[in-house]
Amino acid sequence: MQKLFLFLFLFPLSIFCQVNDNFADGNITQDVCWKGDTGKFEVNSSFQLHLNSTGADTAVLVTSNSLLHNTEWGFWVKLALATSANNNARMYLVSDQPDLAAYLNGYFVQIGEANDSIALFKQSGNIFKKIIAGTIAYTNNSSNILRIKVTRDNIGNWKLYSDPSGGFNFALEGTGFDDSFTTTQFFGIFCKYTSSYATKFYFDDFYILPIIADTIAPFIKSVQIISPSQLDIMFSEEITDTSAENNLNYVVNQNMGHPLTAIKDKVNRSLVHLSFSPDFQQKIYYTVDVSNIRDISNNMMIPEQHPFLLNEANTFDIIINEIMADPEPLVALPNAEYIEIYNRSAYPVHLKNWILTVGNSKKIFPTIVLKPDSFLIVCNETAIPSFSKYGDCIGFTSFSLANEGQTLILSDSSNRIIHAVSYSNSWHNDEYKKNGGWSLELIDPANPCAEKNNWLSSSSMNGGTPGKINSVKNSNPDGKAPLLTHINLLSDKQIQVYFDEAMDSLFLKKPTSFFVDNNLGYPISLSPVKPNYSSVILEFATLFQSGIIYTLTCKDTLTDCVGNKLEINSTNHFAIPEIPAQNDIIINEILFDPMNEGVDYIEIYNRSEKVIGLNSFVLCSYDTISQKLEDISDIGSKGQLIFPKEYILLSTEPDIVKSQYTTSNSNEFIKLATFPNFNKEAGIAVLALKNLSLKLDMLTYSAEMHNPLLASTKGVSLERIHFNNASNDKTNWHSAAETVGFGTPGYINSQYVSEQLSNTMIQLSPDIFSPDNDGYQDVLTINYSFEEAGYFCSIAIYDANGRLIRQLIPKTLCGVSGSFSWDGVTDEHETAPEGIYIIYLEIMDIKGNVKHIKKTTVLALKK
Repeated sequence: MQKLFLFLFLFPLSIFCQVNDNFADGNITQDVCWKGDTGKFEVNSSFQLHLNSTGADTAVLVTSNSLLHNTEWGFWVKLALATSANNNARMYLVSDQPDLAAYLNGYFVQIGEANDSIALFKQSGNIFKKIIAGTIAYTNNSSNILRIKVTRDNIGNWKLYSDPSGGFNFALEGTGFDDSFTTTQFFGIFCKYTSSYATKFYFDDFYILPIIADTIAPFIKSVQIISPSQLDIMFSEEITDTSAENNLNYVVNQNMGHPLTAIKDKVNRSLVHLSFSPDFQQKIYYTVDVSNIRDISNNMMIPEQHPFLLNEANTFDIIINEIMADPEPLVALPNAEYIEIYNRSAYPVHLKNWILTVGNSKKIFPTIVLKPDSFLIVCNETAIPSFSKYGDCIGFTSFSLANEGQTLILSDSSNRIIHAVSYSNSWHNDEYKKNGGWSLELIDPANPCAEKNNWLSSSSMNGGTPGKINSVKNSNPDGKAPLLTHINLLSDKQIQVYFDEAMDSLFLKKPTSFFVDNNLGYPISLSPVKPNYSSVILEFATLFQSGIIYTLTCKDTLTDCVGNKLEINSTNHFAIPEIPAQNDIIINEILFDPMNEGVDYIEIYNRSEKVIGLNSFVLCSYDTISQKLEDISDIGSKGQLIFPKEYILLSTEPDIVKSQYTTSNSNEFIKLATFPNFNKEAGIAVLALKNLSLKLDMLTYSAEMHNPLLASTKGVSLERIHFNNASNDKTNWHSAAETVGFGTPGYINSQYVSEQLSNTMIQLSPDIFSPDNDGYQDVLTINYSFEEAGYFCSIAIYDANGRLIRQLIPKTLCGVSGSFSWDGVTDEHETAPEGIYIIYLEIMDIKGNVKHIKKTTVLALKK
């Protein structure tokens, strides 16, 4: 430690003055001049005196002071640590020496006394005597914030006050008498710390002034209903026991009358607990009249009336309304992360002891009331000054949001989940905004659990709208019924049932909601899965049996979180999975050169009669030089199953695939954490057992396998033609048809050929059609089926005189089978007249061979 014996020469002992320093000037050498270990302290961005040292040591700062008689000392202190014998602070109110680590005569307040409290000590040389013993354990956690006040009259009567919230609602810790020392020269700070806590001491708002007589009457700071039978009243200062505990000093309207009891809090001497009978009723406004209350200086309060309300918040009354996870690069808001919560109910909500869970970190709300239709910004405590101008704001230590996404859970004081959001950076609807500086905003507060479908990048020029209505706010109701998507096997008695959106958890708890055949019956327990309740775990009394495919049926009403009902008797299946053999699971489709903003995907198909667990095999690539599997990606880690003749789509971004291709089977899209790096020119895709002991299927692909007549293959998938032909037979693969959008993720391939098809066929249906919009044979359907893949075709319509009236289909890559339709409209956008028409088809195969086919149809109109 730096020695302090030169202090006597540094201080002009003839100059003494009152002390008043809040460090607003940003230094410790002007206005109030501090001396000592100045290199170990700084004034931080919040204009607080901050210990910024290293190693295990002590640190001292002192300034001149001569006030002692009829004097009041005050200061704010934060110790971001649990105090101990080696980590604590002393505030020397009185000292005859500048070296506070040496022998001296004086008085100090110790923050972090033996019982984790504060206390006033006298020091005589190296002998210490406790004058006032604090009784409250304030300093036993990592967020000790205190404001402390000490007074001494002109004869030696001392009083010690504290406010554990860091405010000015002081309560008396105790009193004591000592007149050993009647003069002083110095006031200062002494910090003792280990290396782990060398930066965890903060101080502010020092003052030393003559005692100011208390002539201000107490007043009510807050009225809070704690339970249906308890009301808490917080006063502006400590009040007398006699007046506080006289129940006749309080009366509530609505025929409630005086409280049964009025008890002053043992810790916070400004707080009174009132109990009532009968209980208060929900959502009824009451008024409490308070009078005849005195503070400890005998000032009488002016009678007051305060309204209050018992309102237990319902699910979604308070919602997470905006998320700024990545504030850089800055747009126009402070460089700090925040979330905004919104009270969408018609009543005020008390947030005291509510919990915000951010990933694995839990933040506890202090006493705060969120009014109806109002917002609260939640950020790091250091960002409060920056955000306060935008609206009501609350800060927590170590508040941090993950840029890419995480789960946020808002729970009430009973730990009931009120709202939860598992956000993702992919929710941004703008690639530029995804890079940072823009918040995610909720579109429709009345649709709180739609997740991605109800969030957009902020459109505010500031990058976000903290403290006010979202820039993207709009009506976005959820009118879609939920779907039962799949069932995962958890054990030999448990399954997890998944839905495509968040469900009402109350319905998920009803035993009669689910029934399973094959003698399983109804579950014996149901556990909705927090926080979003999009799945439920069911346990049965009977063990599942191998070789049986069970069917689960939803027998009772189930709704999503906004009340849309699942279709009664919805079903899904599960079974005990089997280990796959080679070619049981095959690669059926691959996209390795996606369109702009697209992603690779692979579709797999179960050609066996087995139920197979996705977690039993992996997707990977193959290095032909090392002859080893690489880029290994797990497919199913939650017990997902693939049933016989079922397709499953694998991708890192299934939602992007769904947005770029049409699919009828989007519930069987599996999101992978990683995906092999498949080269857009050529590569090898492999399905292998998880232990890599067996290759289930292996595809060597190349861009040359695409139809050479295509102008571009970007965004075009390669489709398997036959399930039973070898994967590495290049003739077994073909470009997906243009008629299906160049990809068939999750359903039968456009180029799939059934073994039963043998002849090229063009058929018209019906023979006579009447485009009169009466709902009967209004459209002519042109059906086609080919023996192999790769045909292009064009279709033209001629009248009986050979005149072209409609160029129906330009040259188009077709699937193996499909259809086109003609609604009887000409190229002039008029309905063709009655008569005979010629359907002329030009069909070209991959080798350039062309076939011309003519078919006739009759167009008839009602008279």
